[in-house]
Order: sequence, then structure tokens, then C-alpha cells
Amino acid sequence: MDWLFAAHVLWFLTGAVFLLAEMALPGFVLLFFAIGSFAAALAAWAGLALSGQFMVFLAVSLAGVGLLRRMFLRIFQGRVQDQAPEAHGPAAGAAGDGAVEDDAAGKAALVTRTITPSVPGEIKFRGSFWRAEASVDIGEGENVVILGQTKHDTGAYTVRPAAGEK
Repeated sequence: MDWLFAAHVLWFLTGAVFLLAEMALPGFVLLFFAIGSFAAALAAWAGLALSGQFMVFLAVSLAGVGLLRRMFLRIFQGRVQDQAPEAHGPAAGAAGDGAVEDDAAGKAALVTRTITPSVPGEIKFRGSFWRAEASVDIGEGENVVILGQTKHDTGAYTVRPAAGEK
């Protein structure tokens, strides 16, 4: 059991914990501490002293946060552009309800978790699950029409019931 308390194993387990925590928390910060922990595990395995392991951990973690975080956020969160209504013709700007026009506007989705005006729910759209907001109650299993992304959260959509369509 002495191998379990070896420095390289502890650094590796610390990196695994950071990765699991990153899955639960947004922000792309803990990912870089996980990478730093894995680098420190390699340094420990190579025989570097504890102070050197900490230096490797800090250098790799901070370099990752400083150099790569912004790029990862662009890749994984996407972009939202709030354009003037005349930019897309007369239909643009019709989203209302705090929505931002995007390519999903007007598309159908399925509610997977009840949506109320006070509590966001969840929709299934393009094979993924997204947070959704609406100005009326919409029950689970109902079809909705996406109005656009919310202005305050690029990972959420503003929707309305599809039953109102003609």
C-alpha cells in the first residue's frame, strides 16, 4: 500500500479530482489545474523534489489559464451577436422576451424539464440538452419554438409553446 502514497500517484489523483470538479462546475479553470497536477505527477515520477513538483504544478496551471482559457471558452461556448433588427430583414428582432437572434431561432425543440417564468427548464435541441426560459408555464414533453439565445447566458434559449403556431 506504500505505492498509494507515492508523490506521483497523489498528484495523479489530485488531477483526476480537478477533472471531475471541472465537469460539475463551469468556467474552464479547474481543467488547467488538472493538467498542472498531471505535469507534477510526471515530475514526481521523474524524481524531482517536492518544491520542484509544486513549481511545475504552478507554472503549467497558470500558463494554461493565462494562455489557453480564452481560446477554450471561444471554442466551447460559441458566440452571440446582438445585431440591429434591420440587419436580418423584417423578421429579425421578433424574438423579444430577452432573446438574441441566432441560427436556432424558429426551430422546434422538445421540453425535457418543465419551464416556468420563475424557474428555467430544459429542452432537447439538435441532440443536446439546453437550459430554456419562457414567459409562460410549459410542461415536460411539450413542443416549443426557439426564439433565440438569452442575452445573459449563451447556454440557454428563450422559447415559446409551439401550440400557438398556425
